[in-house]
Amino acid sequence: MTANRILDVVLTIVAFIVVPVQLVTTFALGILVNVTFGLLLLPISAVGGIFLGPLIGLSWLCNKVPVLRNPLGILFLPWAVLGETFVALTPSMGELENRAAKMMICRAWPFSWEFWEFWGGPSDLVTSDTPEATVLREVLARASRGDALTQRMLARLMNGEELDPGL
Repeated sequence: MTANRILDVVLTIVAFIVVPVQLVTTFALGILVNVTFGLLLLPISAVGGIFLGPLIGLSWLCNKVPVLRNPLGILFLPWAVLGETFVALTPSMGELENRAAKMMICRAWPFSWEFWEFWGGPSDLVTSDTPEATVLREVLARASRGDALTQRMLARLMNGEELDPGL
């Protein structure tokens, strides 16, 4: 959690530089991609994999060994910032959802593995018929219907706050 909070602050500061530059780079690279008939996307995608692959792999390691999450999270913050900046500066070529997902993989660091799993599709917990999955679906249904108590409970859980003993 500490690394992710630091990352949010750093990315907010870096955004003041990246956003104006992003307009120029996405336009210029977009023209170059069109001129090369899309072949320029191959090296751009390869470099993107160089940034995203280690983030997902190290996040998987942090998922398996939770003690490593904060030390690795802080150590690889510059890598997550560089990855997010690279994705922001490259053209989306009409695939805005894919670009946004790649940016979220970087922004979710050191929880990139969990985001990547979520992005990959529904988890077994959501699709199975176990009692836990049934309860999860009910909670999600209540939250989506606007049940204030359920939404407040989920927000407190996501913020790492303790729930009231009566809940």
